[in-house]
Amino acid sequence: MTAAETALALKEKFPTAITQIHEFRGETSITLTKASLVPVVTYCQGELAFDLLLDISSVDNMGEDPRFVMVYELYSLSTKVHLRIKTAVSEDEPAVGTISHLWPTADWHEREVYDMYGIPFSGHPDLRRILMWEGFNGWPMRKDWKEAYFEGDTKP
Repeated sequence: MTAAETALALKEKFPTAITQIHEFRGETSITLTKASLVPVVTYCQGELAFDLLLDISSVDNMGEDPRFVMVYELYSLSTKVHLRIKTAVSEDEPAVGTISHLWPTADWHEREVYDMYGIPFSGHPDLRRILMWEGFNGWPMRKDWKEAYFEGDTKP
């Protein structure tokens, strides 16, 4: 099964969850509702053999609503299929469900997104800063980030 066929199979299985399927330069991306993220990726891992989580990242679309997009890169070692999964995250309700129970590497990826963008992951076992020091105030990858330090920060 190709990535495009996988996306169509997911759309059939989860008809209300997938809001968009996008093909660009031979890569397939699907966009999900935020509420459906954990059930869909659980299905991808368990039923579709996506056994490798390559990356979790975020995009700050400052000035748009929703402001953030979460991006998950999945890969199947057996079928050699790469699938990109996206979900929109509003600044008003930023919490995203953790997937660290599915892929242990998600633990560090989610902590990095939290540390850089301030997007929390509900159910995460140890959500704390991973790159910035304790006491650092702010989210340095947000487009509205202006200061290297805030008054009162503990410098390294």
